[in-house]
Amino acid sequence: MEKTTAPHPPFLLHLFASAFLLVFLINLAGFLQALRSWNWLLAAGVFPHPVYLLFKTVLLALLSFTAALAIWGRRAFAPRLGQANSLLFFLWYWFDRLVLTRNPLPFKNQLLPLLVSVLLLLFVLVSAWLLEPYMKETRKPPDDVPGG
Repeated sequence: MEKTTAPHPPFLLHLFASAFLLVFLINLAGFLQALRSWNWLLAAGVFPHPVYLLFKTVLLALLSFTAALAIWGRRAFAPRLGQANSLLFFLWYWFDRLVLTRNPLPFKNQLLPLLVSVLLLLFVLVSAWLLEPYMKETRKPPDDVPGG
């Protein structure tokens, strides 16, 4: 008698979901810190306004939490959601760093962070692509079901 067991998900799936969970926790902590120091941020004249900080941290936290749940639930759309979220995080980080910074660094000082963030983005995009076969398939109901 053969024992059939479901294949274990790869470690990469757990690593990928944990990374999104970590991003969620970081943004949640940033949201709470912005709320705690609201008056200090206003007194210091932080640019952009603290409302932007709250909006950004809440949005990124919700997106990363949704991606982590979808990946752990092994939903078929989870790898694409993870890729889209990662691309959005990358673009938002560089928009904040290059456009919204009052004292921008010279370009030569941006090369190492750019290289690291591009490598990290490529790792996430390739990891999500590699995880696609391990996600649950969305099942289509059969065509010959009466009344359906």
